[in-house]
Amino acid sequence: MKKYIYIVSLLFIIYGCSSTNMSIAPINAYLKETVKTNDSIVIITNKINNNYTLDLWKERVNIKDANPDMRESIDENPRIYEEKYWNEINEKYRNKDTDSLWLRNSLWKQKEFKNFKVKWMTEKVFPKPYIYSEYIDKIPSRPTFSFSDPMIYKKKYAVFAASKTTTSRQFINIIYIVIMKKEKGKWIFVKEITDGAYY
Repeated sequence: MKKYIYIVSLLFIIYGCSSTNMSIAPINAYLKETVKTNDSIVIITNKINNNYTLDLWKERVNIKDANPDMRESIDENPRIYEEKYWNEINEKYRNKDTDSLWLRNSLWKQKEFKNFKVKWMTEKVFPKPYIYSEYIDKIPSRPTFSFSDPMIYKKKYAVFAASKTTTSRQFINIIYIVIMKKEKGKWIFVKEITDGAYY
């Protein structure tokens, strides 16, 4: 009986770790493409609300549809956005508890970014990184990122919000959407969509 309990417990741990790795895999693939060196990075512990991603993606599509002379697709060409699939992820991932941009009770953990050297800061503290003595002319400015949870779309895309800045800029509210696509078991970068312009 003890052996059975041990095996079941071990399977739960393995499954939990693998599901965590799978859910964060699109972000880790994006970071691997973005962070070109082994330098340490800063990650904001607070997650960005998925509502931002959902609303911005739909807003960008509506603007594009209202301006057909815009040359670029909102995502891929032909675009991957379809209303019925957007409705599905909206129902599944929308945060019904708060519309706040930063989630206070949903935080990233070190185990989710184990392939990177990470310094953690909360969203409230980040605009004041000088309170950490290591940022006062002792080291170069560090790349800083924040993310929402990835949302799986059409079973082969991942969509999430992100912000990319540095400790010297001390500003993290330039947020955009990242679209990743799974090809041959790997997550591939598709596009970034900002709240003001297309890339």
